Amino acid sequence: MLRAIAIDDEPAALDVLSRYANKVPFVDLMQTFINTTDALTYLYAHKVDLIFLDIRMPDLMGTDFAQLVAPLKKSIVFTTAYADYALEGFTLNALDYLLKPIDFARFLHSCNRAYTQYQLQQGEPSGIFVKDGYDWVRVNLSEVLYIHSDTNLLFIHEPGRQVNTRMTLSELMDILPGEQFIRIHKSYIVALKAIRKIERHQVTVGDVIIPLASGYRQLLEQRLLRK
Repeated sequence: MLRAIAIDDEPAALDVLSRYANKVPFVDLMQTFINTTDALTYLYAHKVDLIFLDIRMPDLMGTDFAQLVAPLKKSIVFTTAYADYALEGFTLNALDYLLKPIDFARFLHSCNRAYTQYQLQQGEPSGIFVKDGYDWVRVNLSEVLYIHSDTNLLFIHEPGRQVNTRMTLSELMDILPGEQFIRIHKSYIVALKAIRKIERHQVTVGDVIIPLASGYRQLLEQRLLRK
């Protein structure tokens, strides 16, 4: 479970984050703050894994606050109504940024990125949560063989199970650990450890033959040789 706080001087923005967090089964939004002073006091007294931080705060800019708490090594997701601030956020090694008005899909994407990072830091089996119909389903990344995309619908294949969720392949690739997965086609991501055979235009994963696009072949070969 990710322990999170949110900092924003707009109560309506905090309400949105609280409402979204209540929908995500692995995020516990423990507290919200309308100023950075109270948030800083709370951070030094409680264990927090993730901070949703508005960049334009009246008492202290969010970017300055991020630098102040950098020694605490918290994952930070900046929230802002101004796209120009996104680049500055990434120079501070922020995990992600959310552009207001924030939609739930982007919020979930940021949460899954934070969750993946948290699990790696804790040495836990890495997994993500996705919505399959009306249900939240945990996908253990060590069990994934390959992912197939059809427009905005993803089919995540494990031995004996298929999980379907609405997300783009690029959004999922941004969450997955790069050392474990690789894109080999505009519609396919495969787990490197699951590859059994590479041919000129196809890859065998388990018992399934998957197309290999020519533009991805060289990178795939480099990754396998590196391993």
